[in-house]
Amino acid sequence: MNQDACIIFDIDGVLIDTRKSYNESIKQTVQYVIKRINPTIDNVESLVTDDMIFNFRKSGMFNNDADTSYAFILSIVCGPSKISDLHIFLEKITGNATTNGIKSVENFLLDYAKDKDKVIKTMRMLNYPGDIHSSIVARVFDEYFYGPSLFKKQHSADAQYYFGSPLIENDVLLVRDSTIKRISDYFDRKVGIVSGRSRVAAEYSLKWLFDYFDTDASIYLEDEKREIGKPNPLALIKSIKSMGVCNAFYVGDSAEDLLMVLKAREESHLDIQLIGICPPNSRANQIRNLFTENGTSLIAQEVNELPNILNKVKTQF
Repeated sequence: MNQDACIIFDIDGVLIDTRKSYNESIKQTVQYVIKRINPTIDNVESLVTDDMIFNFRKSGMFNNDADTSYAFILSIVCGPSKISDLHIFLEKITGNATTNGIKSVENFLLDYAKDKDKVIKTMRMLNYPGDIHSSIVARVFDEYFYGPSLFKKQHSADAQYYFGSPLIENDVLLVRDSTIKRISDYFDRKVGIVSGRSRVAAEYSLKWLFDYFDTDASIYLEDEKREIGKPNPLALIKSIKSMGVCNAFYVGDSAEDLLMVLKAREESHLDIQLIGICPPNSRANQIRNLFTENGTSLIAQEVNELPNILNKVKTQF
């Protein structure tokens, strides 16, 4: 394999199935915080769906699931009072989320609301984006996802709201040991990670497979400043350059992954190709179309197809 090439992975949706961990953390966070703000709102658990979460993510600016939790909470508190109307309202908001991220939701609500003071007051109360010490949204989300023990490891702080089993335990490892070993051999161990999760969460869920990745060339965006989160290309460019190569593959499954690669290619002039992971379902088909419309020719249904794909295109790098 060409010595001047590396491969970098996203984690969530690529190496790990997070539908029962991150998605569930969003739902539990929304339910918990809403009940604290307004206990009269019923059936909160039925309002947030996987389709709505996906709609936020496909906008390209909701890689941080605490952002998604905040957007739901603000919309529910400031939306219609009837549950049936609120469900339709949330579908409209999630379907029209833009690359302005949470700002697009805040602006929508300020335009929609008759009582704009209520929106502003709720925004101030939630104090998001903020860290776990200043925003209840950030803290509750991480407490549900990490559980008390890992929460303390990640933040050096004790849990205050949730003391049950960590939802990160619901992560499902998708990639096989044999897949990572073959890929590592292809790239002479120049295998990295650029992921929205923390190093603590990555190491916990990847288990023994974590050792296959170059930790010096890997960047865990939850541990970095918010400004360099996806789709900002800085982390990807830094990861590639730290491995001393000019050619790279990035394996991702989302709109923000595509945007990050396009921006990194433009700003760095490095040869970066996206390998899109698109399972055979209706949601992934929307991302598949986005990938192909933007010139992504390497698309797999799941990560374990990569060795065969790389073998076919190895002459390109």
